[in-house]
Amino acid sequence: MTALHDDMTHEVVLVGIGVSPGIAEGPVCLSTNVFDVPGEERVEEEELAGQLERFHAALGETKRQLGALRDRVAQEAGTDDAFIFDAHQLMLEDRSLIEEVERLMRKVPQKAEGAFYKVMSRYMDGMRRMDDEYLRERVADIDDVARRVVRVLRGHADAAAHDQPHILLALDISPSDTAVMDRTRVLGFASESGSHTSHSTIMARSMAIPAVVGLPDITARFHQGQPALLDGYRGLLIVNPTEETLENYRVVKRRKAALDRHLHEMIDLPAVTPDGQSLVLSANIEFANEVDGICAHGAHGVGLYRTEFFYIGRQDLPTEDEQAANYARVAAGCGPEGVIIRTLDIGGDKLHHLHHGLAESNPFLGWRGIRVSLSRHELFKTQLRAILRAGATGKVRLLFPMISCLEEITAARALVAECKDELRSEGRAFDENIEIGAMIEIPSAALIADVLAPEVDFFSIGTNDLIQYTIAVDRGNELVASLYQPFHPGIIRLMRMVADASERAGIWTGVCGEMAGEVLTTPLMVGLGFRELSMSAVQLPQVKFAVRRLPADQCRELVEEALRSRDAAHVMALCRDMAVQYYPELVAT
Repeated sequence: MTALHDDMTHEVVLVGIGVSPGIAEGPVCLSTNVFDVPGEERVEEEELAGQLERFHAALGETKRQLGALRDRVAQEAGTDDAFIFDAHQLMLEDRSLIEEVERLMRKVPQKAEGAFYKVMSRYMDGMRRMDDEYLRERVADIDDVARRVVRVLRGHADAAAHDQPHILLALDISPSDTAVMDRTRVLGFASESGSHTSHSTIMARSMAIPAVVGLPDITARFHQGQPALLDGYRGLLIVNPTEETLENYRVVKRRKAALDRHLHEMIDLPAVTPDGQSLVLSANIEFANEVDGICAHGAHGVGLYRTEFFYIGRQDLPTEDEQAANYARVAAGCGPEGVIIRTLDIGGDKLHHLHHGLAESNPFLGWRGIRVSLSRHELFKTQLRAILRAGATGKVRLLFPMISCLEEITAARALVAECKDELRSEGRAFDENIEIGAMIEIPSAALIADVLAPEVDFFSIGTNDLIQYTIAVDRGNELVASLYQPFHPGIIRLMRMVADASERAGIWTGVCGEMAGEVLTTPLMVGLGFRELSMSAVQLPQVKFAVRRLPADQCRELVEEALRSRDAAHVMALCRDMAVQYYPELVAT
């Protein structure tokens, strides 16, 4: 009873993950958007036609709703976030999905909502088992669409908004939830689940809604109307804040507002250190629609275009023309800076036509990335031909993922040459001199970077997987997530080996993992001499601000000391000290 009483009256500070910057102050509002998972409800055979009609009508109505959400988000946050609902609509147009639901309903006559959600659950279960964390997080999007269709079938409208300004506390926040938020009422939100790269938090950042995720039990612990303060910079939820806390945060809000104005004014300035070292800051994207908005954040082209969406959740394989048109659109939208297109980088178990249901006890170390491509030449050549053709319309670079040895690059380049010969003989336009790169995300590749460098035109370091494979830790596993250490001296040493090898070979190296967009690691990125950093577009202004403040010579000295360090804590302290010295506005509230 005492703990509950304290939560009601005393200041309570909870630490989560700040995913959208900003500070909000207002009463708590608990989400009432509860979803009951539909079960199998059987119907008589003669009722089946009516259920199928209900199903297709619900798909149509849901697509209409998603179109309205897209228009609303495009108006409020820009087209680079509205694309999310284009992707949601495409799910509902997937013939293989629709036919699977229809087959289930005909096999066991039942209501549409149970059959549809059962099929969608299979897709979600498959996504949860993916070896790529970014793709695993797309489960929330599939669930968002599935729930919306079920609500339409049940005749339920979206949950009504609370009519007073508030801080929303919820189990989870979907992209649809974020899209319908009224900024005059939802001052900020906190959720028990979620991540920095979920589409709901990406949208929150664009809509300037402060958000914190990863706060267990908040919906059970707190009560409607309790005063609260949300700090999206540091990931804090403060319930029952004292007057002293509130006053401190009023000062912080004024300081942050001045910083945001300054960041906006810097959008068109180059990313150059005070002593003249230049970097290219580019954007990571997942869908072609995102290209339209990345320049608003100061991006110079696309440093990583993930192409996996072409292959996920469909029974057929994408055609060459379909891919070529998509890649050409991205290339045209990027201007002279161009786009780096990464070839297929998912596990083979997601390619149902090719995998044949073979069991893999450890898919993280299994048939994925370049391994799938090199063992399925027709699949690979279709994508390579499409990328080469897109190179005739704009600046395109080609990137091979999950390289572990020289033989993989040799084999992949041989297939590129074969595709060029075919396109040449067919009289098709393509880029004869396309630049080819290798992703360095496996320790073996970093260790033989000097062997790989002469065979490619650039390296791109995927820090997320490099860290996981080097330290042998799955950061999605709560038992070992704390061991995931970007500042581990071993990671810095591997990155230094790659940087040195590329410099000796006369090629350039970029970074496309999360370390590229984290301002605490920017001193390492500058000091290691990387030429390009590619990140989520919303991270670009802060990284540019940091680059323009950091003396490159001191960053190089920091790297030398980091290489002599014995533990991650010391490396992190070095970086934090430099960040506080040169851009305290970004690292301290």
